[in-house]
Amino acid sequence: MTEEKAVEVISALICRGRPIHPASISPDTNLVDDLGFDSLDAAELLASVHKETGQQLDVSSVKDFHTVGGLAKKLSDSLTGGRK
Repeated sequence: MTEEKAVEVISALICRGRPIHPASISPDTNLVDDLGFDSLDAAELLASVHKETGQQLDVSSVKDFHTVGGLAKKLSDSLTGGRK
């Protein structure tokens, strides 16, 4: 999965639980500052990513991925084994 596709998947998952339009989310969207995420929100998002993609991401807190793009990179790398 490309990082671009991962951003789309993550954006869709975020929008499922919040009244946000997917077009308002970009790779630079900060999960805490822009979307108000806390540790529970992060855990729920990671669970949704796992359910949607089958990937269990090695992330211990929302601070491990500040932006949608940061999480997308982790997901993309996880699915491709770090290769492009």
